[in-house]
Parts: sequence; structure tokens; C-alpha cells
Amino acid sequence: MDALDRLLAIEAIRAVKARYCRLLDTKDWAGFAALFTDDAVMDVSQDTGKPPITGTAAIIAQVRFAVDHAATSHQVHTPEITLDGTDAAKGVWAMQDRVAWKDGKSPIPGVASITGYGQYHETYRREGGEWKIAALRLSRFHVDMHPA
Repeated sequence: MDALDRLLAIEAIRAVKARYCRLLDTKDWAGFAALFTDDAVMDVSQDTGKPPITGTAAIIAQVRFAVDHAATSHQVHTPEITLDGTDAAKGVWAMQDRVAWKDGKSPIPGVASITGYGQYHETYRREGGEWKIAALRLSRFHVDMHPA
């Protein structure tokens, strides 16, 4: 892979993550699901205490459970993307998210909203010429919980 191809791959991966934030916050679940490989793994065990989730349908169900009844804002910054051959890559993104649930819809008793700070650790795979998220792990350094 030459330098131009590497830059184009990195930019394509950045665009995937930008769409991840936009589609999640606008709750475009079909578009959001299309960002993942069919066998994708999502690890949000730090938040949920549950084991990693495998498969797009299970990922979408978990994310919808967490945010379907909330206004959200996900922001990612300062990506560190490393290509591993021509069709695989890894990335680490600094993140901040804000989740404000509608009255009575918070999954956390006594909490109306959260602001989280941490990192996304991801692997990507190019399938059919398109970069997709193959694995995602969310690690949080700090969460501000705002009471109801």
C-alpha cells in the first residue's frame, strides 16, 4: 500500500467514525447498523457489566436500549489509526458523550443524564471496498452523573 492509499484508507475510517456519531445521535438505526461487519463485537462491559455483544442485531438492540429514549451527543477526537495490511486497521479515539434521558426513561435509578469521558478502541475491516467497524470497546475514564 503506497502513501496515498494509506491516507485514503485513514480518511475513509475517519468518515466511518463521523457517521457513527451522527447516525447514533439521530437514531438512524439502519444507517448505524450498516457501519458494522456482520460479526462485529461491541464491548461496553464497563458501562453495563455484561459481556461483549456479537453481531449487528445484538449491537443495535443494546444501543437502542441505552439511548432510544434519550437526547445524545457523541463527539470523538484525535484519532490514532494504524493500518494493518490493506484491509485491516486499528484505531483509538478520545471521546465525550452526553446522554439525557426523557423523564422516567433512565436505566440508572435517580440519574437524569450523564456526561462521559474516555476512549473508543476499535478494529476495522474493509469489506467489498468499504471500511466497517469489526470490534469496538468503550473505556471510560470518568462519568459525571446528573441527578433527576
